[in-house]
Amino acid sequence: MATSTNPVSDTDALVRFARRVSHDINNFSTVVRTYSELLLSDLPEGDPMHADVAEIHRAADATVRYIQRVTQFSRAGNMRRGPTLVDDGITDACDFLAAELGGRIVEVDLGGGQIQADPSWWRDVMIELLRNALDAAPAGSVIVVRSATQGSTVTVDVEDEGEGIPADLQATLTEPFVTAKQGVRGAGIGLAIVAAFVHTIGGSIQFDRIDGAAGARTRVRVTLPA
Repeated sequence: MATSTNPVSDTDALVRFARRVSHDINNFSTVVRTYSELLLSDLPEGDPMHADVAEIHRAADATVRYIQRVTQFSRAGNMRRGPTLVDDGITDACDFLAAELGGRIVEVDLGGGQIQADPSWWRDVMIELLRNALDAAPAGSVIVVRSATQGSTVTVDVEDEGEGIPADLQATLTEPFVTAKQGVRGAGIGLAIVAAFVHTIGGSIQFDRIDGAAGARTRVRVTLPA
């Protein structure tokens, strides 16, 4: 079963909301992060309060990073565009995530061309797609990334051995704050960033379950104008 989303369904009101709240929440979280960091420097690791303050610091740090992603989503329409090599964004994303991979294997088959986009945006889109695959795939399984040029389009596939997308989320998965994940990592902004980028440059994103020799896999396919 395939579900294609093009364009993304975010509204102008949601974008304005993201811009207004992200700035203020970022300021509040930065204060919490800064002062908890100062407290940690004063507390020895054996102190009973050290673990509690460390948890506050981690939560504040995660909030700041999350708000940065919301802000990025809200600015998709203002993205600057120039000639961008698709394969460079893929390799840059893999390098950036090297520490998070923790020995996980990412098989890369590069054959993509050039798109009109912001190179840093495209790298961040690939980071989001890879993180999504890493979260969904079983430990020790292989992530596969393929890029190819087909006529006037460039396609990028990211495949994982996860269970796939729940049927009740397939139509809304790329909308902001929709997620199948639980906890902090389930904030629901990663695929919204991807979809905002794809829509801005006139592409599409599709989710499939595909059969292979090793069993069924989940594939996210991004199609972009070459």
